[in-house]
Amino acid sequence: MRLAEPGWLVLLVLAPLPWLLVRSRPRISWPTLAGFPQGGKIATAAMSGIPVLLRVLATIGMVVALARPQTVGGHTRIAGQGVAIMAVLDHSPSMKTEEPDGDEGDTRISRLEAAKRTFARFVEGRPDDLIGLIVFANYPDRASPPTLDHAFLLEKARSLLPARPGDQGTNIGDAIALALEDLHAAPQRKKVLILLTDGQNNPAVPRPLSPEDAARLAKELGVTLHTIAIGQPEGIVREPEPVTKLDLIAQVEAPDYVLLKRLAKIGGGRAFVAANANELDRVFRTIDALEKSPVQGEIRTRYREEYRPWVIVALALLATDRLLSSGRLKRLP
Repeated sequence: MRLAEPGWLVLLVLAPLPWLLVRSRPRISWPTLAGFPQGGKIATAAMSGIPVLLRVLATIGMVVALARPQTVGGHTRIAGQGVAIMAVLDHSPSMKTEEPDGDEGDTRISRLEAAKRTFARFVEGRPDDLIGLIVFANYPDRASPPTLDHAFLLEKARSLLPARPGDQGTNIGDAIALALEDLHAAPQRKKVLILLTDGQNNPAVPRPLSPEDAARLAKELGVTLHTIAIGQPEGIVREPEPVTKLDLIAQVEAPDYVLLKRLAKIGGGRAFVAANANELDRVFRTIDALEKSPVQGEIRTRYREEYRPWVIVALALLATDRLLSSGRLKRLP
């Protein structure tokens, strides 16, 4: 319990006022009670003071209500103006390639699954940042706009699947451009784009935006561009043949390390290489350390107003006083 406006408590000096008014009221003197009826019970001196006591208590209740008593109603986390981040994730069919996760043993994990898990941990560690997700193969798609609703974002990320068979190609330039569209509308001063891909830039669409032009656009907009090449240089992807159900094995191209390094240089960021899931974790931890929020969030306490019960009790006391004063405890001046 706390008082929001304790200054009103100075009015408590007025609490004895009803008693003082009664004490100072002039009285009529009667030489004898011989002319008054003697039947029935007469209120005692102690009972005759009840109305005054009720008024004193009502005054105290009203003063406390004016001081606005409050109790803690909970805490609200107010996000600071952190970083606006867009992750641009390649989900072309080659991202189904399974590779060792980097730990000892035979555990293998697809590149896409490794990226999803690492991205989820990255998001969970940045509660104050506006984060969104673009996925792309031949066409970019907005999985989630920049949002502080990270539960929604993570739900979208975990449900990602490799691109459909007809969506062959890796269109890096258009994917960056779509992410920049979202970042440009974000209110944050600091803006970051993280591009993660395992292949070459080979879009199968007419007049795609070149990755270099997209990186230059990022620089013009003040967006830091980091690139991540994921996967071993010569990965193998297994795809079941529709009729025989036997696995068809195909070798996938290595990422274009030179291009990704050039894009990061143009965009003022860093180029990273992650051969497996563990290395990808380390890369995202590095980016997390590089792009710290300039303004931290704050915790605000919500208070619940508790003045109403005091007002209700005070009014009830005054009503009781009027009832008693007009009944058996009515006094002559």
